[in-house]
Amino acid sequence: MALSLPIATHEPDLVPALERRRPKNVVKTIDPDGAAFAAGIREGDRVLTVNGVAVRDIVDWKFHTAGERAEIAYSREGEEGERVAVIEKGYDEDLGIAFVDDLFDNIHICKNKCVFCFLYQQPKGLRPSLYVKDDDYRLSFLHGNYVTLTNLKPGELERILEQKLSPMYVSIHATDPEVRGRLLGRKGPEPILPLLNQLADARIQVHGQVVLCPGYNDGEHLERTVEDLAALHPEARGTYGGLLSLAVVPIGITQFRDRLAPVTVVSKEYAGELLDWAEEKRERYRKTLGSRFLFLSDEFYLSTGRPMPPRSHYEGFPQLEDGIGLVRLFLDDLAKLEKNLPERVATPRSYTLMTGEIAAGLIGQLADALNRVDGLDVNVCPVHNWFFEGNINIAGLVVGRDIVRALSAFPANDTVVLPSVMLRNGENVFLDEMTVDDLARELGRPVVVVERTPSAAAAALLEG
Repeated sequence: MALSLPIATHEPDLVPALERRRPKNVVKTIDPDGAAFAAGIREGDRVLTVNGVAVRDIVDWKFHTAGERAEIAYSREGEEGERVAVIEKGYDEDLGIAFVDDLFDNIHICKNKCVFCFLYQQPKGLRPSLYVKDDDYRLSFLHGNYVTLTNLKPGELERILEQKLSPMYVSIHATDPEVRGRLLGRKGPEPILPLLNQLADARIQVHGQVVLCPGYNDGEHLERTVEDLAALHPEARGTYGGLLSLAVVPIGITQFRDRLAPVTVVSKEYAGELLDWAEEKRERYRKTLGSRFLFLSDEFYLSTGRPMPPRSHYEGFPQLEDGIGLVRLFLDDLAKLEKNLPERVATPRSYTLMTGEIAAGLIGQLADALNRVDGLDVNVCPVHNWFFEGNINIAGLVVGRDIVRALSAFPANDTVVLPSVMLRNGENVFLDEMTVDDLARELGRPVVVVERTPSAAAAALLEG
């Protein structure tokens, strides 16, 4: 059987050591109308085994409870011994349980020392979760995180194959074992093609990623990598499993690369040449594989001023979590919004939209559309990333203190509008630990947070 769970952006949540020692296989919430509740399981109970097998995470739980009969051994706080619930159910019927954490044995940590790793390029003093190097195959399956497959423990590859954890998201970077080993900071070569073939043979579908590092894995190495991986596409292999798509994203560097290997960033000219090269590849693959297969990140288009490809180019957006296609979705949403904007608002108001430098032109288009509404006065403040510097220019890495600095040249009576991507998931906190309330107090003006789509931003501004 193959498991399929929704993809979502995941940020590891580190907690103090005492909290980490507490069991994660504890029922956090339970559906009172579900089969598990009817069988006697309650919030706070600790699940031990399913059909005699110890469950290590939510993947095991889903796999072993998929059948029509589940015998669940669990313990209850304050009681000795185990309880057993026997549940007769429909095939693949959800039992209605959510656990304290999806990973009962904590996140598996990466031991690589990648040339391009962003975690090595951060200053001290940020929140602990930003220093976690996860390389956990379960997060690849559950949330679309990219993994190298170099940190698998004994038995874990066998588990992936047995449970058919599909799709998987694999950081490949190069198919030449020597080049890949060097990029990953390993002591020797790191072949990836045999692993990818094993996954494909097990009917597992894979999405691949290349972080492009000029001088390391570009030129003839990139040519070989793309051709090798295209040969693993299901259409080329004649199998269900295989490599469905390949993303190429540019290396990002900050000012905190002390004692790290020297690297070169992707220039505007280089990006333009790469786009031309990739277009020739895509046309050939579209004819031979029935898919463009090779997708370049939005940053290549934005940095060169090239027009974004049409929606059909992205073939269902398989690499959206890698930032490929976000701009196209933004532009399509903006086009719909422009057809439905009101002529005026009852109460005049002014706003400043905050963004990273690379998206300033896009947000400017949104501002232009909103300024056609009588009573709205909208401007755009691109924020230079003084905190990280380097070539970091995206909204998701903007910090609060840089917003304060950037806004010093803007009118003080505007309401400041932030995209939610600037903040920690589910919280109003920037990477530098400044909160939205802190920012509002320091600026002396209102601050509102909106989702990053034009329609969401417009709804918030039009409602006032």
